[in-house]
Amino acid sequence: MSSPAPTIQSPTWNQYRSRVIAAIADVEVLMRQRGKGLNSEGMTGEVAERLGLDIATPTAYEDLFKLVQATRRIAQEGL
Repeated sequence: MSSPAPTIQSPTWNQYRSRVIAAIADVEVLMRQRGKGLNSEGMTGEVAERLGLDIATPTAYEDLFKLVQATRRIAQEGL
């Protein structure tokens, strides 16, 4: 079952952001093990799937896409 992502005004925003970063790191590790890369669009889909997020609308996808782009470097530095 999919759920919507919290907004930045939500009290759970920081927890959500941390979960996105952790999901990105998990996917990055998997891709490195396979010797492959993943663009931001693919990473957005993988993160949404891992977190059970509903990105069925263009706005929901774009919001997650921007967050993935903004936090991907943080996840990579943690590896």
